[in-house]
Amino acid sequence: MAYVTLLALFLTITNLVPLSAIGFVPIILCAWRFFGRRYPAFITPLVAFTAFAVLSTLLYDPGSLIDFEFYRRDGNFFVSYAPILAGCLYIHRWDLNKVLRAFFVFAVSVNVPIYAIYLAHSGLLSIFTNPDASFGSYFIARNAAGGFLAMLFCLGVACYLQKRSRLILALLALNAMMLFSTYSRGSLLGAAMILPYLYLGRKRWVLASLIACLLAGSIAVAIYHTDPSVNYMGYTFSISNGDAKVANLDIRYEWLWPRALTYFRQSPIIGLGFGSFDDQIHTVTSYFGVLGVPSGITVEHSDSHAHNSYLNFLAELGLVGLTLMLTFYWRLIRWSQEGANAATNDQGQNFVAFRFIELSSVCLLVMAATEHRLVSPSNVLILSLVVSLVLASRAPQPYVTSAPHTVRPPDHLPGRSARSVSTSRYLSRK
Repeated sequence: MAYVTLLALFLTITNLVPLSAIGFVPIILCAWRFFGRRYPAFITPLVAFTAFAVLSTLLYDPGSLIDFEFYRRDGNFFVSYAPILAGCLYIHRWDLNKVLRAFFVFAVSVNVPIYAIYLAHSGLLSIFTNPDASFGSYFIARNAAGGFLAMLFCLGVACYLQKRSRLILALLALNAMMLFSTYSRGSLLGAAMILPYLYLGRKRWVLASLIACLLAGSIAVAIYHTDPSVNYMGYTFSISNGDAKVANLDIRYEWLWPRALTYFRQSPIIGLGFGSFDDQIHTVTSYFGVLGVPSGITVEHSDSHAHNSYLNFLAELGLVGLTLMLTFYWRLIRWSQEGANAATNDQGQNFVAFRFIELSSVCLLVMAATEHRLVSPSNVLILSLVVSLVLASRAPQPYVTSAPHTVRPPDHLPGRSARSVSTSRYLSRK
């Protein structure tokens, strides 16, 4: 099973052939191993969120659970986070520092040829004159490529913190150039934010302040751009801007974020239903202003979402869903911090993995304010697969040979000085 996860990790470099999703396979083959084990604290909110999402889907549109398109689009949360639970079902004794360093070198190296071709045709600064001519790596969407390269940058930083080398530094520079060429502004922001996070000492108050600012900022922008005269439940937004990048901002601020806020106001506790944001909802029956029940639903499984994970969770799963997801990341980051600190006192075992989990989680939380990154497989799978490998990791068993036990006589005997004892030994040898 460990090799399945390892293969999935190396396949995260592309979503053209989505084989990296095979990380859930251990759940199917070894589900009985879940029982009778102890798990880290972050597993509880993850399982609770999963159960809540399944229940919400059963109430909203139960047919989605047997629809393949649901798992590719609206329900890709299950694909992205299943490997974490799978990590509880198998074990390995690999040196994850070496494994992840090899993966970082591999992931950057396989991008070098196509990036060289891109630079030869477009140049480094062409994205400012032609935003469509950006680097896409082995991904379909530019934000998918940017998100993956941002997470890969976090891995490179973790490798460099564990063992400084010119090779890792050179690959980090290449990684940063590739990320820049995707022109994915949210991804660039996420990667850049890990630097002040490290500079400020990775304190819990820094993380709490960051999450609070991201959440408050998202809601404030949505409120500011909400027009009371617009029916966001049924109105279709149209964009009339020649600049694609500006148009992307317009549709977020003026349509998608106010629409998510409108969904949230209809049912603030549990949301309108998992996967409901891109659907056509004709009627919502409100109960006491805290619970909304949608009816007259036209289900559409598409890539349309709020382009903001915090607002998307509020819209579909309400305060309960958002709280569970933030609790999961809060505990995951604490677990990884404690693991990295323990690794420094244990010959650095799994240090790269723990530090990567911490940095990439912070990066992902920042990127989530610009896109629905917290469920995107291209962004999340590399993190969840590494968490899976860490959960399954066991310390290598040293080979111990049996040897006769010898007892050294004491240097001090009753009534004799240390000097007299050592002298008598020396004389006896003579």
